Amino acid sequence: MNQKNLLKRFALFVFMVGASAGSMIAQDIHALKESDYTIPSWVNLQIAYHQLQSAQQPYGISMVLNGDPKTRMAFNWFTNLTGVSGEVQIVEKAEASAEDFKGADIMTFKANATDARLNYYSKKNSEEIAKTGIQIGDKKDYTAHKAVACGLKPGTTYCFRVGCDGGWSDIGTFTTARDDKSRFSFIYITDTQANTAEMFETTKKTVNRAFRTMPGASFLLCNGDFVESSGDKNSEWEWEQWFSTMQDCWLAMPIVPVQGNHDTSPNKNFSLHFNTDTTYSHLEGVVPTAMDGTVYSFVYGDALFLVINFEDWKTEGYFKSLAEWMRKEVARHPDAKWRIATYHKCMFTGSKSHQSDKDAVAVRDAMLPIFDELKIDLALQGHDHVYEVIGPVVNASKTLVENAVEERVEVTGRVRENMTGKEGGVYNVAHGTLYFLNNSAGKKKYEPRNEEEMRAEEPVHLVNNYWGLFSGKFGQTGDPTFSSVSVSKDAIDIVTYIVDGNGKETVFDSFRVVKNAATSVANLSDGKVTFKVDGNKVIVVSDTTPEKVEIYDAAGVLCKKANGASLLDVSALSGGAYLVKTSVAGCVYTQKIVL
Repeated sequence: MNQKNLLKRFALFVFMVGASAGSMIAQDIHALKESDYTIPSWVNLQIAYHQLQSAQQPYGISMVLNGDPKTRMAFNWFTNLTGVSGEVQIVEKAEASAEDFKGADIMTFKANATDARLNYYSKKNSEEIAKTGIQIGDKKDYTAHKAVACGLKPGTTYCFRVGCDGGWSDIGTFTTARDDKSRFSFIYITDTQANTAEMFETTKKTVNRAFRTMPGASFLLCNGDFVESSGDKNSEWEWEQWFSTMQDCWLAMPIVPVQGNHDTSPNKNFSLHFNTDTTYSHLEGVVPTAMDGTVYSFVYGDALFLVINFEDWKTEGYFKSLAEWMRKEVARHPDAKWRIATYHKCMFTGSKSHQSDKDAVAVRDAMLPIFDELKIDLALQGHDHVYEVIGPVVNASKTLVENAVEERVEVTGRVRENMTGKEGGVYNVAHGTLYFLNNSAGKKKYEPRNEEEMRAEEPVHLVNNYWGLFSGKFGQTGDPTFSSVSVSKDAIDIVTYIVDGNGKETVFDSFRVVKNAATSVANLSDGKVTFKVDGNKVIVVSDTTPEKVEIYDAAGVLCKKANGASLLDVSALSGGAYLVKTSVAGCVYTQKIVL
């Protein structure tokens, strides 16, 4: 049983005892007699009692990329309603103890405090309501604390804690971005979207597995719908669970949060929980978002990230304002090789639930010309709870870029798990945008449409040959997912994993994104480099002597490498698909082989 459920049971237990024994309150626990209660209920009471925290204790703690990730880190946390603004303390050390925060070398940054009165439960939390006696519409009072640490050193590991005297958080850690364009990786998830303890347990397993699989990731990007309940009667309990069930993760890795439609509420829980850059809504001449901090950008390594909010699509002039902001951000960072847009509602999707939505049509009409103009390379999406690789798309015509995909594997298609019968591949985005959705990290799933269903809906979604845009794997397994995204100057490598009920991960799909001036993605047809596999499982690289040869498995793990060699003995490798990558005269060539 997790801590929150124990505390709820404790509260209910005390309430029940109070009803039968007069004015009994939590502080009177020691007046209770063990002999009056069952052994298991008494043990649960003792456990919950010892886990109670003081009113000053911070909770719902997060780190967020806000501005330049080389020199800044933003922090956000909740406390009970208080008149005291907290602070974040930072020490330049990889592993710090409480004693390290008492020295003269600590950096301290004061927080801004905002009080909020929020609904605790929604009608979608009926299972939880029954355990506590708290009613729908009951509100709780909080203080949200926001602090930004500035003047940090690039490529440096720090430890931190948040709070104030009388209530400090556990110690967390982060590493600032390096001051170069070296390779980095991040975790991509979307639509955790839970409203019961069981659903949050699913997300917890998925996120924890992602952290164990990618211990060196620079940040986690969550593409919206953190919780289920939206609107003016949403649920702060759901946000509480999102943070508390995975708090160890959020003390160890920054989050890049994207607003989803289920995160939309006049109570502004999303904005209260994440300390994102709010510059956009305060720029001269822009149409502001309903919630601050839902449109922002940052550069990490060789990539410009544009975090976009499409939830305000009905607001007059919003698309025009958003487009102008995107133009300025791209112009500010001309040296970033990759342009990655990330948003919640899909511009292209194949799910039965949302492919024909009116907002998708409106977003495409307004934003495809902008994506085309600004040469957006990769679009990371959410909302539709299926797995889909779409494109590269010529945005102006809503068609595939010709000859832009190579190295795909053909498998059995027309099944729920893989509707197209395609997987893997190398995608050249030099002349179009690749649209990607990795299903969802939670329990909730949607179903993929087939070709006939997409054709029948053409008068509504207004995309001719929609099915033809699905150039990679497309389907539904019913399992929660996460993706490893590795970004270098040469390529973006994406590996997606499914996670079973025991928290074990399995590779579902992997592909590479490149940006070559030529239409062909691999440059293998010019005769300079060829790859062969002989009967003894020896790879032969002929026609020239390479500087380096590397072999990667389907999960993107380096299995074999050699410098200046034309022969690689791979007899020790198991059967399956591998990616061979070789460098010749400063050029990189890749090809998928099967052993």
